[in-house]
Amino acid sequence: MDREKLKAELIEDEGRKKYPYKDTKGIWTGGIGHNLEAHKASWQDIAMWLKAGIPDAVIDGWYDEDSADAVEVAQAIFGDVEALPDCVARSLVNMAFDLEWELRQWPHLIAAVRAKNWDAAAQSILASKFNIEAPNRCRRLADRVMEGKGEPK
Repeated sequence: MDREKLKAELIEDEGRKKYPYKDTKGIWTGGIGHNLEAHKASWQDIAMWLKAGIPDAVIDGWYDEDSADAVEVAQAIFGDVEALPDCVARSLVNMAFDLEWELRQWPHLIAAVRAKNWDAAAQSILASKFNIEAPNRCRRLADRVMEGKGEPK
């Protein structure tokens, strides 16, 4: 899987925020979609980062850990994502980066990926609650999955 493309796509979808912010669910977040609350950032650290910003090295470290976790989640749910067309693998890891284990509740997507039915996989993304919350992101993800029809593997 092209990790540089994945990172660029995640920065497009999540942003790269130097200052902490509350996401659409009211959760303190920073860097590239890094959930500060889930990672037990202290209020002192959040207050410091609100004033001084989050150092780039910290953001990059968080990203490395979070993207590795997303790959593990995608692997656990979909099987060997590295064996899928690169555009499909990146899309599934992108979704796992945001949704984590919620992806287990997507039986139609899981079945479509296992059957390598990229039309059905793309439709599952577009028919989801996630699409209501993030329609532009989901359109990009569905379009990338559809590119899998032309990629070998």
